[in-house]
Amino acid sequence: MANTFAPNGFSQYSGAGSAPTYEQTLAAIASSNTTAIFLNDPVVQATVTATGVGTGYIAQAVSPVTLTVAATGIATVATGAMTITFTALSTTLLVSGATSTANLPLNWAPPVGSTIVVTGATGVPNGSFTVVSATSTTAVVLSTTTTAATSSATIPVVTVYIPVAGVFAGCKYLSVAQKRTVWSNYWPGSDTANDVEAYVITDPNARFSVQTGNSNTTATAVGQAQVGQNIGFAWSNSVTPGETNGIAATGLSTMFADQFTLSTAGVLGANSTLPFRIIALQNYLPGQAAPLSGVNGNDATAGYNKIVVGFNNAMPRNFSGV
Repeated sequence: MANTFAPNGFSQYSGAGSAPTYEQTLAAIASSNTTAIFLNDPVVQATVTATGVGTGYIAQAVSPVTLTVAATGIATVATGAMTITFTALSTTLLVSGATSTANLPLNWAPPVGSTIVVTGATGVPNGSFTVVSATSTTAVVLSTTTTAATSSATIPVVTVYIPVAGVFAGCKYLSVAQKRTVWSNYWPGSDTANDVEAYVITDPNARFSVQTGNSNTTATAVGQAQVGQNIGFAWSNSVTPGETNGIAATGLSTMFADQFTLSTAGVLGANSTLPFRIIALQNYLPGQAAPLSGVNGNDATAGYNKIVVGFNNAMPRNFSGV
């Protein structure tokens, strides 16, 4: 049967550990964080807006962020540092094909420890670099190939890839409205004056079931040829762009594995920085019967099929990919 697009985020598939924690770890959400975090959402380390330094809290994850950099916006010094100057984020930001400011504030700075991928630059190194300091208009990265002070001569493509800190599994907070402690599968973005106790799946060997989609064009099946590649995520697909993440009535995420990010495999350093790696097609083995192919998401030959993924560019487990 043809699959129907109905994503619900990154649902834990295996690697759950054992009682009582099931490889979940405690984390905190700042009470001032007004962006909802839904069950099965990837999360990242929250940062200070103007410096990119971690706060110790978590926040809803974002897709790769493309910066606006002028032709002379990258300069290097002989010691190996490279400074990238970009335009501060405006009220509209292109995030993986979807226009959204839902989880990136104005004056946002690239997080320290995130990866910046530079392509199309001349006069300075291209490739992937780690952010060591940042402001709302600059990011300083290290470049071992820099031997002399230079500056770029062409307009480059500069993209920030932020490692995920895990997958959200629920929270507990003292409700202002209900005057009692509430255990919830999602953080609604309000209703407490105190920090929120969150539960996050961080098991490096965890596997997640996730539906595929495409943020840029018509989705096709993610097939056996893509197993072993890395993949990103989005919440707004090409069929109905402009969607927002999550369903408040159920608390479930609507994030999906974004097939469009697979096209970055040819960009130097880009694919290795994506947050998840495709481990398998869900309920499918080559040459074997597929008795569940009639269940939505389990037809491996059609678009919107489900896949099994593990962490790639993530704080619990960071390694290079295909």
